[in-house]
Amino acid sequence: MTGVEGDRKTPKPDAQKRAKWHARVARPLAPEKHGEVSYLRLPHLSGDLLCFVAEDDLWLARLDSPDRAWRLTVDRTKIGHPRFSPDGGTIAYTSWRSLVPEIHVVPVDGGPGRQLTHWGSADTQVCGWTPVQGEKGGTILAVASHGEPFSYFTWAYKVSPDGDPGRKLPWGPVSDIQVAEIDGERRTLLLTGTPPHEPAAWKRYRGGATGRLWLHGERLLPDLEGHLHSPMFVGGRIAFLSDHEGIGNLYSCAYDGSDLRRHTDHDAFYARHAASDGTRVVYQCAGDLWLVDDLTAEARRLDVRLGGPRAGRRPYQVPAAQHVDGLSVDETGRASAVVVRGSLYWLTHRDGPARTITDTPGVRVRLPEMLGSVGQVAYVTDAEGEDAVEIASLPRATGDRAPRRLASGELGRVLELVSDPRGERLALAAHDGRVLLLTVSDDAADAAGTEDAGGEVTELIRSINGPVRDLAFSPDGAWLTWSHPGIGRSLRQIKMARIKDRLIVDVTNGRFEDENPVFTRDGRYLAFLSWRGFDPVYDVHTGDLSFPLGCRPYLVPLSSATPSPFALTPEGRPAAGGLDPVEEEEGDGAVTVEIEGLESRVTPFPVTASKYSALYPVAGGGLVWLRWPISGALGETFANPDDTSGRPTLEYFNISKAKKSELVDHLDWFAVSGDGTRLVVVDEDDLRAVPSAESGDGDTTVWIDLRRILHEVDPAAEWRQSYEEAGRLIRAYFWDPGMCGVDWEAVLDQYRPLVERVASPDEFADLLREVLGELGTSHAYVTAARRNEGPPHYQRRQGLLGANFVRREEGWVVKRILPGDSSDSKARSPLAGTGIREGAVLTHVDGRPVDASTGPYPLLAGSGGTTVELTFTPAEGEAGRSRRVAVVPLIDERPLRYQDWVAKRRAVVRELSGGRCGYLHIPDMGGSGWAQFNRDLRMEVSRPALIVDVRGNAGGHISELVVEKLTRTILGWDLTRNAQPVSYASNAPRGPVVALADEATSSDGDMITAAFKLLGLGPVIGQRTWGGVVGMTGRHRLGDGTVITVPMNAAWFDAYGWGVENRGVTPDLEILRTPLDWAEGRHAQLDDAVRLAVDLLETNPPATPPDYSDVPDRSRPKLPPRKAL
Repeated sequence: MTGVEGDRKTPKPDAQKRAKWHARVARPLAPEKHGEVSYLRLPHLSGDLLCFVAEDDLWLARLDSPDRAWRLTVDRTKIGHPRFSPDGGTIAYTSWRSLVPEIHVVPVDGGPGRQLTHWGSADTQVCGWTPVQGEKGGTILAVASHGEPFSYFTWAYKVSPDGDPGRKLPWGPVSDIQVAEIDGERRTLLLTGTPPHEPAAWKRYRGGATGRLWLHGERLLPDLEGHLHSPMFVGGRIAFLSDHEGIGNLYSCAYDGSDLRRHTDHDAFYARHAASDGTRVVYQCAGDLWLVDDLTAEARRLDVRLGGPRAGRRPYQVPAAQHVDGLSVDETGRASAVVVRGSLYWLTHRDGPARTITDTPGVRVRLPEMLGSVGQVAYVTDAEGEDAVEIASLPRATGDRAPRRLASGELGRVLELVSDPRGERLALAAHDGRVLLLTVSDDAADAAGTEDAGGEVTELIRSINGPVRDLAFSPDGAWLTWSHPGIGRSLRQIKMARIKDRLIVDVTNGRFEDENPVFTRDGRYLAFLSWRGFDPVYDVHTGDLSFPLGCRPYLVPLSSATPSPFALTPEGRPAAGGLDPVEEEEGDGAVTVEIEGLESRVTPFPVTASKYSALYPVAGGGLVWLRWPISGALGETFANPDDTSGRPTLEYFNISKAKKSELVDHLDWFAVSGDGTRLVVVDEDDLRAVPSAESGDGDTTVWIDLRRILHEVDPAAEWRQSYEEAGRLIRAYFWDPGMCGVDWEAVLDQYRPLVERVASPDEFADLLREVLGELGTSHAYVTAARRNEGPPHYQRRQGLLGANFVRREEGWVVKRILPGDSSDSKARSPLAGTGIREGAVLTHVDGRPVDASTGPYPLLAGSGGTTVELTFTPAEGEAGRSRRVAVVPLIDERPLRYQDWVAKRRAVVRELSGGRCGYLHIPDMGGSGWAQFNRDLRMEVSRPALIVDVRGNAGGHISELVVEKLTRTILGWDLTRNAQPVSYASNAPRGPVVALADEATSSDGDMITAAFKLLGLGPVIGQRTWGGVVGMTGRHRLGDGTVITVPMNAAWFDAYGWGVENRGVTPDLEILRTPLDWAEGRHAQLDDAVRLAVDLLETNPPATPPDYSDVPDRSRPKLPPRKAL
């Protein structure tokens, strides 16, 4: 479509809002009236001592004492959930100093701590201690997914303080456990059925995973509509946190679940992470610690002040090479403007010093762009709160000039920024779909006769399907091209605009995914990448067809008088190849566009279809791009399953010679100089400048020394900036423009004072989780930045052997070696195939003897992915000498244990159904889930009935593909001699289908459960699902390195409306597997599903192929006699 868009102007921002934001970020808020305070978390108490976490360490303080708190640990790494031992002499806690949380103990009176576990599990958490048993003392209670097939189901463990690796308790998935003596009997309090997020991170959550309380096998408060947390034995009652009245507060009930009472009245911030000594309750709320002296007393805030220097807020220097966020190369490739952690520096490539262009604590700079050869650079800044463009002069001998700030608050969230070749005009892509033009030079605007003078913003076009991308100017600056989104999430078309009159031209028609358009430097061609190849490839397993090789670069002669370099000519080609010399002469860059027939002139490049990106024009009329290796979603097509990075290759294509060459093998990304002669390549932490049209050698390659950039981080200012940026991102991208009624500015104002308390990346992430939790919506996640915590030699994963060991008199015995699955490279069993049998005793690891108490696990610390030597003695009763084997321990056992778990469930289904039911488990709705579904589909659907188990499904985006398979109907059969009949449609269920779901069936798992019911595929058994169907698209990295996600894509169903979000899908038959069922080995839910499927076979018999009793008669018929005349 061709047309002219009107010149729409965005109003000027509110100056008062800018001033208000500047006051927030440029200087810290005044301390609260009770003095300088810290962000205090995760408390516990014993006697007159209070233990808590702050600044990534454990602290102790005396209750109601004016003395300052003192540090108990000095690890300066993430720490979790300290708990005093019953005698008050020891504290157990989790520390991330070895990358994942492990249980440590430390004496209260000081002294060295000890690491007890080496589980390698990402969710280990200390819950408390058991009561003292005589002289034995207490035992640590903890939860972890160690040794389990799923990361989101933790089991309870008892861990002895002497270093025993722990004993697994039989209660099934448990998120918290407490043990107490009641009337002379030991009672166990369990919390099950909770999600991975705590209540404050998704406030007022009402999905299927709000939690279930169990006291010694009896469920308490089954009808309480609130998110439960922190169960405790307190003063003869059961206390816990809940938000069933809208805000997280402390509640309690009697041992039988009656007499529910509320004990706190927080109406703005959630009470979090409560703990008790049996009488008192201490908890955190808004960065403070609160104490309830007993369940009849009012809560009071504890005045706790730290005795340290708040080192986490102290400025520190970072290595620039590890924090490059963007760069723009100058006209000749001699120097670059480099963004390091939100500040902009000028760095010459060969020798010379680094110069600071802008470095203001609390201000983030993004998207640098050189303005031609005029000696200026443009970039996006949030110095006034909202995005603005600043124009800064490059360092020069005549002295610095103050930067000019343009269009503050008029741009939205800027996603792309490009300059025309002369540096007179900028084009910007905004988050809301607008393409904006901004005149940089007032003189240039006046000379051009446009009304863009004075830095005013002109809207060129607006997309109704999300942001545009891949902006690029023509060599003469007269045209702008970009990739425009179409309906759905994959269609895109190439558009062009003539700057002088805003004429919009469609280069392609939007049928395909066209992206990354660029003009060649001679101005004669437009090149772009397009996913328009439709050469189907057969699925080797099921015969389905797909299109994995659909991308290729394409070329468009902008005038019909310009021949395609790939077209045939009557005179043929020169003997040396390429174009004739006259045709090789470059144009002057002036662009002439003949609109008529433009799309019909699209021509593919003569290169192999693959995956391409980052198309750029370079000097000499050529192009460079990145070619990515074709690989599966799981990376298992790579030779080394442990290295699935699949880094791209940088290639150069000479249009005049129609020849491709490889410039750089394996890199991250690159930038092109203004004249197109040089490339700056970013390869991990290295930068180098290379030629753009040939492979660089020692003379032409310049390694860029980033050590010259001395960048100092001000953590407090970074956190203020990141907090405000997170608020803007949520406001810009949240799925409902009205924020579902949430007063977002008020929320930000409410939590903003707490930013001045945080003193570590983990504390800042904890605060942001609370803030995003106010959205009351799923998929609002926060991942903390990291600061290389822990000693360097611990920055490797725990080694895992894929086997179960038990301690016996003779030592640590191999109880079971998991068999592994050769169809899943991640389900590798290190000991399988080594000749080691079950019953063998592991005596040494790398020549070091295995300790009788702690076992082999400490000796495998940091060995994941490396080679270790194990020494075994034969099993008892077997002859032979000790054997030494070399193995590579796993860094993650879950894929291995998952395949074993599926095999066991399938065996149970076979036994219960007499072989009549197939069993499919789908762990997620991503690549691994699709692989698992198809791994077993053909065998399992061949049985009369089918169980589809989506319990614990972690979500994804391919539920539609699974539904398409499961909705296939058998209409007939294909009979082949000496072979079993094959159904048509193939791989379709033969008979009844029964689905299993539970509270951990989440996201796209919610969706497939809803689809199962709405399509009538069969009954659903189990528990109400998680209830999170407002999905996210991508992740946003803040200035300090914290990563957040924004709920962007909301699901709506005809039958449910918006009701699946924050509610879940209720099964047709609700069946709960209780902790006692787990302890006694009863397969509740699975038993019921199999029984129902077998019963349905009686009323809905499976499709059955025909036999040969009714085949057509193709014999020669008897010739009838002729009729008499």
